[in-house]
Amino acid sequence: MFVFKYKRLMEDFINEVITVEDFERDYLKIFKNETERMGSTLFGILNGVFEAVDCYWHECFPGQETAFEISEQQLKKEISEALVKLNSLLNNTQILFN
Repeated sequence: MFVFKYKRLMEDFINEVITVEDFERDYLKIFKNETERMGSTLFGILNGVFEAVDCYWHECFPGQETAFEISEQQLKKEISEALVKLNSLLNNTQILFN
């Protein structure tokens, strides 16, 4: 399932396997070029990550976030929350196919 490439990328970022710069570059590229159809719930989760990545600014420090700029720390928090939602969605989807 194509969704696992997003899950892996998010996990690699949260677990510091890749840098924030690598995550930002790769996520934006993958999401913008996605050709697979997805339901509205999945799209909402992945688009939320896209919006968070788009708001990330390397010169923004914790506590200085605005509605349009977030720090790496805030980005990790938002990615972690999205990962919880994504895992829940995947677990519920697996129930339907078992």
